[in-house]
Amino acid sequence: MNAFLTTIFYAALASLFLAAFAALFGRAHPLLDAFGQFLLPAIVGAASLALLAFLAARHTTGALAIAALLLNLAIVWPWLQTPPTIEPNGPRFKLLLFNVFYHNPRLDLVAPLVRKSNADVVVLLEITPRIRSRLGALETVYPYRIECWRQPRCDALILSRFPLTDNLSALPAARTSRSLASVVVDVEGRPLTLFAAHLTLPFPFNRYGRQPEQAAEVAGAVKAPAGARLLVGDFNAASWGATMIHISDAAGLTTLTGPGGSWPSFLPRQMGIPIDHVLASPELAFLSRELVAVTGSDHRAVLTEIAFKD
Repeated sequence: MNAFLTTIFYAALASLFLAAFAALFGRAHPLLDAFGQFLLPAIVGAASLALLAFLAARHTTGALAIAALLLNLAIVWPWLQTPPTIEPNGPRFKLLLFNVFYHNPRLDLVAPLVRKSNADVVVLLEITPRIRSRLGALETVYPYRIECWRQPRCDALILSRFPLTDNLSALPAARTSRSLASVVVDVEGRPLTLFAAHLTLPFPFNRYGRQPEQAAEVAGAVKAPAGARLLVGDFNAASWGATMIHISDAAGLTTLTGPGGSWPSFLPRQMGIPIDHVLASPELAFLSRELVAVTGSDHRAVLTEIAFKD
């Protein structure tokens, strides 16, 4: 029994250190990057393992678990910070991003969630005819709509209190099976180019290199327009992962940070993975981030307030 417990403890320790190693060197291989997505569960796991080890008088194991906890926490710490407090001079608006989920059994809760958020711009993903038919009540709240989900490879519905202009035709021709919408939002006379993306699942759930190819293509499309830009969506990738780092660096964007993960919603947010992201160009500032859970979807919604800096 003692040997069995030792094996379990050291296997758990190995997985905790692997998560940190994979997060640091995820760009080397998509499989490493996949392991690196689990830093938040690894932190909770390391704390639990340390407690169990000390209770079992396994002090060396407990010390190693604390080391793993601190290492994972150091890597993820910058991504857990709330947006810095600033006083922008330009107009402000609230944006809600929500992956509704194709098989959502509680579509009756989606419209109330959107109305309660009081968002000015709403981006809903995984929209199908069945889901869209249950969202008619929102049309009186949001007079402007872009139904990108009707287009091949797109699953986004964009609702707005501000005027919208569909910008999909201005995007470069697709080279991958990307899901990408593009609109220009008139925010109190200030043009904002908004992109809504949904990337595929990472390797090994899909072909090696497929998600990185989509990420590179999305980054290129988002980088092209001048002026204020927002990129939002379900990227199936953590904030600190290779995919999101590449997109933010290549497109010149800043990622909205904050505590908690948006997926899966059945886990405590401290153990989730932030895969639903909002990224902004330098003209914009993030003022807040809130995760909102609603029964029926495996994603939490992301509600943020954004402002033009000048």
